[in-house]
Formats: sequence, C-alpha cells, structure tokens
Amino acid sequence: MKIIFALLLFCLQFNTALAKVSFMPVKDLRPGMHGIGKTVISGDTIEDFGVEILGVSGSETAGYSIFVKLYGDLIEKTGGVAQGMSGSPVYIDGRLVGAVAFGRAFNDPHYCFLTPIRSMLPLAEAPERKPQDWLPRGTGLLAGGFTEAGLEFLNEKLAPLGLEAKDAGGGGPASDKDLEPGSAVGVSLMSGDFTLGALGTVTWVDEEKNLVAFGHGFMQRGAGNFFMNKVWILGCVPNMQSSYKVGNLGEPVGIFYQDRAAGIGGKIGSLPRTIPLYISVKDGDTGSSKTARLNIIEDEQLVPAIAEAAVANLVSRAADRKGGGSAKVRFQITGVDEGKNSIAIDRENMYYSRDSVYKSIGIELTEACNVLMQNKFSFIDVYNINVEAEVSSDVQVAEILDVKAAKTAAAPGEKVDISVRLKAHRLEEFTEKVQFTIPKSHPGGTLRLNVRGGSSMAWVLNLLRKQQEEGLAEQKREHRRTLKDFIKSVNEADKNNELIIDIASGQINGEAANERGIEALLQGSPFKQKHPFDFIVDGEKDITIKVEK
Repeated sequence: MKIIFALLLFCLQFNTALAKVSFMPVKDLRPGMHGIGKTVISGDTIEDFGVEILGVSGSETAGYSIFVKLYGDLIEKTGGVAQGMSGSPVYIDGRLVGAVAFGRAFNDPHYCFLTPIRSMLPLAEAPERKPQDWLPRGTGLLAGGFTEAGLEFLNEKLAPLGLEAKDAGGGGPASDKDLEPGSAVGVSLMSGDFTLGALGTVTWVDEEKNLVAFGHGFMQRGAGNFFMNKVWILGCVPNMQSSYKVGNLGEPVGIFYQDRAAGIGGKIGSLPRTIPLYISVKDGDTGSSKTARLNIIEDEQLVPAIAEAAVANLVSRAADRKGGGSAKVRFQITGVDEGKNSIAIDRENMYYSRDSVYKSIGIELTEACNVLMQNKFSFIDVYNINVEAEVSSDVQVAEILDVKAAKTAAAPGEKVDISVRLKAHRLEEFTEKVQFTIPKSHPGGTLRLNVRGGSSMAWVLNLLRKQQEEGLAEQKREHRRTLKDFIKSVNEADKNNELIIDIASGQINGEAANERGIEALLQGSPFKQKHPFDFIVDGEKDITIKVEK
C-alpha cells in the first residue's frame, strides 16, 4: 500500500512539474550554454535538437532576443530552422528559455533568434521591434484543396494583407495526441473542404489548457479569432530561402484569441466565431458538379477575400480548364444586425471574361461582404453565405447594334414599343422588343432615352463612393442613408443580363447633369426600366422621343 501511495505521489509531482515547468530568465543566459529544443518533423512524434546560446540582444523596454545556433541530426534533416518550427520550446537544464521565432533569409539556416518565454506568457500589447531583414519563421500559409489557378487567385487576394500561401498539405487526418510543448499546431482561417492556415509549434500549455505558440505574431492582429488545429506533419521541404514543414490541418480543437508580436495565445476546447460558406458549381460544358462546405473565421477584413477565393477555386476545379467563358451566379447572405433585425442580400447576375471567368464571378460577393462587415452603421452577425454558379466556355454576350422606337411622339404616361437589334457571338442578328413608359410628370418636349446593357460595377462604385463621402462638405453630401438603404441598393442593382432603358443624364425632370453628377451616371433616374435576358447585354444607344402634352 505504501508503495502504491508513493507511486501515486510521484506521478502527481511529475505531472505538476510538467504543468509548472520553471523558466530561465535572459539575465541567467551565457554564451556557450547548451540546451535542447523540441519539435515535430514527421507525424506527431516530438523530437529533440541541440541549441547553443550565442548571446542576448535588446533591453527590458524594447524586448530581448536570444541569438542561438541549432545543431544535431534533426536540424540536418530539415536543412536548418524551417517554417513550422516557430514556437519550438528550448530548454536549458530543464528550464524553459523561450521559443524559436525568426531567422534571416539566405543566411546559414542553423542560426536564428528565440523569443524569451517571459515575453510570450502575457502576449504583451506593445509590438517588439526586430531588424527588418530578420523574417518570422512559420507565418507562410498552407492552402489545402486549391487548384493551381485557385491558388494563384488566392494569393492575389492575400497580397494586400501581406500574406502568401503555398500548396502544401491541407485538411486530412491529424494527430490524436494532446497538445504539449513541442507538438505541431496549426492556426487557420478556414476549415472544411478547403483549408488555409499556418503550421507552428506549441511552446507552453498550462493546467487550464491555455496555450502559447509560434514565438512571433501570425498576422499580429491583436485580439484574434483563429482556429487552433491539431496537425500531422508530412515532412519538411528544403528551400533556397527557407525550408518549411508540410502537414495536414485537422479539425479545430480550440481558439487562438491573441495574436501579438511575441506569439499567439489561445485555449484548447473553445472554438472561434465562424461564418458557414456553402458553394455549388456546375460546369455547363461537361455537366459535372462540385460542392464545398467551409467555415471561415469571423473577420471583417479576411472574410471577403477568402470567400471570393474559395468560390473562384471551386469554379476552377469544377470546370477543370483555363480560359474565358460565361457564368451565371447567385449568392445569398443572411444575418442580423445589433438590434436583431434580419439582414438579407439575395443577388443574381451573369458574367463574361475573355481570359479567366473564375476571377470575375466573385466581384459582387466581395463587395456585398464588405458592405455588411465593414459598414459604419451596425455590427452584422452573418449567419451563412450560399453561392451557386453555373459556368461554360460559351460567350453568352449580345451586343446592341441598333435601337428604334415604334413611334417618334408620345404622351406622358403612354407606353412606347422599342425594338432592339442585337448580335450574339457567332450567331445571326436578332431583335428583341421591349416597352418604356413615358413619365407622367414629364413637362413635354424632347425626351432623350439611353438604352444600354446592365453594368454590374455601377452599384459597386456607387456604394464605395457613398461610404467615402464623409470627407465632403455638408452641402455636397447626399442625404444620409441607412444600412437598409445600402442593402436595398445591392439587391436592386442593375445586372449584366438586363437591358436598361433610362432617361439620359441631364434630362431628368429638367435638372442639369452637373447638379446630380455621379449619382445620375451611376444610380440612374427614378424612371429607369429593366428587361432581363438569358445573355449578357453589351453596348448602348440613344433614341429621342417627342413628348406631347
């Protein structure tokens, strides 16, 4: 019985020691000290590597950095410090010193800096200043489930955010072990059929499952809302600039809610706020269909870019070809505002691109997400985003060749038949007949009408202009509008497959064009009439009708 009690006491003390590992402050470090680091380079097995302390730079105010040299069999296998090793804990005499954090591109990859553990535990608000030619190790993103074209487009969307993704690993089976110091860990922006995240290493975990990792910022967003994923490391890829780990991001197991200069911090068991995204794509050429279900972290800057890239990627995968074509797209976004009032955007349009149709179909989706998530009126809790698209290599575009009215004179309120002659791609000319109702309030005289194809970009420019008009003098601002007005503008905006007949600018109720300016050009008049077709309408023509009182 005494032996059993002694064993239980030993196990309890041992586990407590693991949870409450002692730390070595930078003041105790001396050049020439040797220790060990822990990381995973294959599967989920934690392995050791050697670390030699070369010196300490910095100050208490600016923050310290520990210059080290890594060595041993593991380091030779990886080709030196690699992306994904960031956060690897380093111990001297069993005391935790800090985490592998950053190294220098194109220099000897055996040398790098550590972030002291004391800087990581509080995940301090103040950013640490590092020499600009010393680069973080591990912030490179890994994209899973992306085609070559989809990845290229994803990086176009990520570039303004200072991010770049590699086609490496992705979703798949991950480790079933508990996260501990030295374990591989993922921080991700998207989970599901496509994944997007970065690999790093756990530095420290406490008894309440609080965790710190990386030893440097991920995106340095401050208060974060990222997935914490378990990982299965497939291997380490040598690279002239910087080797990097490749691995599978498993299902989320927690949240990273701090993203600071000294590292990222979070909690195992809690999950971040997310927005479900469902995408369905049909290829009209082959009849094949693809669907994807995703969860994107709730972030007003990242959601629009990631959602657009995900849609483009599935279109690229479903069509399985490069080049131009036409697409019909419908998307729905639902949610509630701060007052729990329902919010809904339901938008359908057609697109054509001569070069890359998959790049065109997400333009309105992106701007609709921006309108909801970055509006200045109210926080929007987005419940879900649904996108349906049908694409083909056909050129579903018809150009307006000529427009004629059935009569040259009409009375206010009278309907006038209008014939529109069009030419579709490689097809015979054809004529469509539509009607326009003369405004009842027209004072009489010459009425010039503009007949054109719908412009999907008009509402985008209009919305952006209205959100930026705060800098204008009061007398030049339009009447202040509400979020409901903006959403209505999105839902009712002109479509590419509509024939638009409107009073030409400068003719609206006798007002001069310069008195209405951009509004007349983009929004149109209250008398604008639309006629939908099964093809994109291009071009414009003007006609004149005499209004007789």
